[in-house]
Amino acid sequence: MMKKQKIAVLGPGSWGTALAQVLNDNGHEVRIWGNIPEQIDEINENHTNTRYFKDVVLDENIKAYKELSEALDGVDAVLFVVPTKVTRLVAKQVAELLDHEVVVMHASKGLEPGTHERLSTILEEEIPKELRSEIVVVSGPSHAEETIVRDITLITAASKDLEAARYVQGIFSNSYFRLYTNSDVIGVETAGALKNIIAVGAGALHGLSLIHI
Repeated sequence: MMKKQKIAVLGPGSWGTALAQVLNDNGHEVRIWGNIPEQIDEINENHTNTRYFKDVVLDENIKAYKELSEALDGVDAVLFVVPTKVTRLVAKQVAELLDHEVVVMHASKGLEPGTHERLSTILEEEIPKELRSEIVVVSGPSHAEETIVRDITLITAASKDLEAARYVQGIFSNSYFRLYTNSDVIGVETAGALKNIIAVGAGALHGLSLIHI
């Protein structure tokens, strides 16, 4: 069993909230950061995030923060789950505030609008090497609505550095949430970004009886 880690989850959307719960279930200190004050207050006071989950009550140990500096203070790892269009902006802020090395992960699907850069590339560009591990991509066929009710979820932790990927596997894996390590960052990120297109194409081919699923 891995010793308790302090982990900042940046982005209190559906997937960020679900992943925060997984980490909390595993005994880690979880800090959710977001920029909508009412949502942060709701998580802290009511232990709910009704914008995304109507009937889910979160553990009161999950704390939410309005100040990024407080969320990052002394953490072991940072998980980016913010929308792709603001990933670079938030990464710049993280780089300015961090004063120690952390494991950097992201679980957002998509490419940066305009540049079409992969998100791990953005994080590498914006966060200096001395402040971070190799980026770990947490991605795979998953639904926040299933993870939040602890249905079985199997996804990937991909990184150029397999030790960093194994660390992420260690903090997340439990009886209902399994991560498999992988070194193919480009493949995992690209498939994640294009998954809906791939699914529509596969569905069309299946409908035409050109492939059998």
